[in-house]
Amino acid sequence: MNTSLSAIAALVRSGGVERGWELFEEGGYGTRHDDSAALAVKGRLLKARARLAAGALRLQLLLEAANAYARANQLTPAPYLAINAASLQYQAGNRAEAMRIASAVIDLLDGSDPPADTPYFLAATRAEALLIQGKVHGASRSMAEAVRHDPDGWDDRAATLAQLREIVSAQGGSADWLLPFTPPASLHFAGHLGLSSGGRGERCLADQIEQFLQLHHFGFAWGALAAGCDIVIAEALLARGVSVHAVLPCPVEAFATQSVAPAGTDWLHRYHAVLERCASVRNAGSCGVGAHDPLATAFAGELAIGGALLNARRYQTAVHQLIVFDEARGGKNTARQAELWRAELGPQHYLVVERDAAVEVMFPDETPDPARQLALHVAIGIDGLAGDGDRHSSVIAARSSAVVSGLADLPIGAVRAQPGLWEFSCTDHARGLAAISSVLAASAASSEPRPAIGAHLGIAPIVRDPASGSLIAYGAAPTMARRLMQFAPRGVALASDPLAVTLAARGEQAVKTELYLPDEPDLNGAAHLLLPLG
Repeated sequence: MNTSLSAIAALVRSGGVERGWELFEEGGYGTRHDDSAALAVKGRLLKARARLAAGALRLQLLLEAANAYARANQLTPAPYLAINAASLQYQAGNRAEAMRIASAVIDLLDGSDPPADTPYFLAATRAEALLIQGKVHGASRSMAEAVRHDPDGWDDRAATLAQLREIVSAQGGSADWLLPFTPPASLHFAGHLGLSSGGRGERCLADQIEQFLQLHHFGFAWGALAAGCDIVIAEALLARGVSVHAVLPCPVEAFATQSVAPAGTDWLHRYHAVLERCASVRNAGSCGVGAHDPLATAFAGELAIGGALLNARRYQTAVHQLIVFDEARGGKNTARQAELWRAELGPQHYLVVERDAAVEVMFPDETPDPARQLALHVAIGIDGLAGDGDRHSSVIAARSSAVVSGLADLPIGAVRAQPGLWEFSCTDHARGLAAISSVLAASAASSEPRPAIGAHLGIAPIVRDPASGSLIAYGAAPTMARRLMQFAPRGVALASDPLAVTLAARGEQAVKTELYLPDEPDLNGAAHLLLPLG
């Protein structure tokens, strides 16, 4: 079955340029010279390939991309098709042709029957056309208008700014005028529990946070909502209109019982009030436990840090960490999150607020469960292989060989196989990622149909089956890996959002992720392309 044009376009946006091109060719889209949608995706593919090229090849790809967009615009006129053709001609050095197209775009926008598009895109398109004409002040005014139409459309704005920066770079000018339109910075926050609600320590912290927020412009923040510093910080951020994303070790009511209610009913009321205003809530663990689960607590910290990092990468903006220590540079979980922050990520800010409540003694002790482990869960499937039982065994072996060879370095008993499907759960995350990379490399070098791969990082009970000796993971985590596999195009590995944000927090060097689907209900959030490096 051919991969859809929309899926190919998503692959290109997320960095899977060469695989996107292969799927485009395999689907026969390259021969559809009178199909506007296919030509638009071809233009996107060629533009992405040009960004990765240099010299004469880059110039050739820019011109081919411009021609594809221009042909698509001839068939189905649309401002975004025309302005892409103009921008690409400009970057290729054909300034006169670029300005001609840009003028035609402005005439279209000023016509008595303006094109159907969102007010944001119409204004942003005008900004791009004016910039091509060298009218920076007009472009700035149009961008300001676009922002007024959609002040919180961060994804669209980031894409527009990237295109405008490319034109500015081709002009050899300064892009400083774009700074006011840049999405705001992201923040990760964490602090200790030892504050009484409304007490001296809280007042001291509130004053310091106010001074801190006056110095920085944040639009997004990630952290937990435990009693004490977390809630005070979240309240201050919400008061300034910041989108707060709560990351908890367990479901909201279990977390309230474990980490809020023991400190008093005031904190509990404030916790629920903040929770109602959060932009999102994520649970590191799929179920609540009676005592604190240190594995889920540590994982939640990584998810919060990674969430802030990926958001900053998504919008090409700054990211900061705010840590509130007590007088002894504690508590324990706060210190752990501070240690995870690497200097190259961005500024790390410390506040010190003395404890005025000995609340830790009220909370349950951390009690690890040996059966619950944080593991990389992977599902690998090959379309049609399950129905190959009537074929010669050599055919089945050939179709399976890339997967089998790629998984050969995993421990005996780690992989559970059935026709057309291989699954494994690996607590050695680096080893599991290396196996995915090996499967992708082996399948790319083979002429056989490529597998689709889904990968998820999650906490799950993992036990050894006494009959087969295989390690079996239970619960939602392995199910999520299979869902991701079903969404993945052939020859592509998709990572869950928890996996992507954790890799960002850890600074993984062997693979990288790029956003593929920003929000998919069946996947409980975003999906990311998983790309091996090196």
